Amino acid sequence: MTGFTRRPLCIVVVSACLLAAAGCQRLAEQEPAIWEQAKIADLAPVTEGGPPQARFHAAVHMDVHSLEMPAEDVDRLDTVWEVLTAKPMRMNSYNAFSENGFRVKFGRTENWLQIQSLLTEAGAQRTATTSLILAEKDVTDLPVAHLPEARRIAFVSSNLSQDIVNVGPGALVLRLTCEPMPWARGVRKIIAYPAYTLPVTSAIRELEIRVQKHDFPFASAAFATQMGPGDLLVLGPEKYSRERISLGGLFFNKPEGSLFFQPASRKPPRHKPAVRVFVLVCTNVRD
Repeated sequence: MTGFTRRPLCIVVVSACLLAAAGCQRLAEQEPAIWEQAKIADLAPVTEGGPPQARFHAAVHMDVHSLEMPAEDVDRLDTVWEVLTAKPMRMNSYNAFSENGFRVKFGRTENWLQIQSLLTEAGAQRTATTSLILAEKDVTDLPVAHLPEARRIAFVSSNLSQDIVNVGPGALVLRLTCEPMPWARGVRKIIAYPAYTLPVTSAIRELEIRVQKHDFPFASAAFATQMGPGDLLVLGPEKYSRERISLGGLFFNKPEGSLFFQPASRKPPRHKPAVRVFVLVCTNVRD
C-alpha cells in the first residue's frame, strides 16, 4: 500500500475548525480559504535577474504501520490505550469523533516495543508499512478501503445529528496535512480526517481539480495534535460494530476477514473477521 498526494482542497476546511479548542463549531464557521487570502505577487518567485532558485518546502516524514486484528478481540486494545494518552489530541467534536467509531491516542517511540508487544498479544498482525511525506500546504492520502460501487455512508456530524452521504465508486482514505508551529522548530501540527475520494492518475491539473470536487471530507471525525520526531499516534476502532454502512464500520471493519496465525498456542491459522488499526510514527521534521 502506498500513499498518494493531492493538491489543497479541504486543508483549510478542516484545519480552520481545529484551530479552536475542543468542541468548536461546524465547518461553516471558518477562516477564508487560503487561495482567497493569497496574492499573485506572493506566489511568484523572486529572481533578481537570475534563474529561479530551488525551494525546499517544509515537510513531515511519517511511517504508517497498518495492522489487522481479529474483530472478536477488539476489547484487548484496552491494554494499548492504557499506555497512551489523549491529552495532546484535539477534535472538532469529541462526542462526534467517538460516535463515529474512532479512537486515537498519543505516545512516544520510547514505548514502541511495549506497544508492539501489546498489539501482538491482542492478535494484531502488521499488513503494511507506508512511508509518507506531508508537505505544508498540501494533502497526503493514505488509502484505507476500496469502494467498488456507489453506496451510502452514514455518519454522525459535528452537532451529533445522523447524516448520510451518497458516493460513487472510489476510496475511503485517511487524509493528512501539516501546519507550521510559529513558536517552535522541529514540530508541526498534524491534522487528519477520513475522506471519500476518487483516485486521480491524470497529470493534468484541471482534470484533477474537477475530480476533487467530488471529494467528501468527514470533518466530524477529524483530529489534530502537535508532533515531532519520535511521537506516534495509534488510531483504531472504538468498538466492533459488525457492519460496513457507517463511516467507522467502513474505515475499520473487514468482515471478509483475514488469516490469523496463533504461534503461541501452536494452533493452525484461522480465517476470522478483522478490524484495522493504524500506528502513525513521526520520523523527521524538515524545517
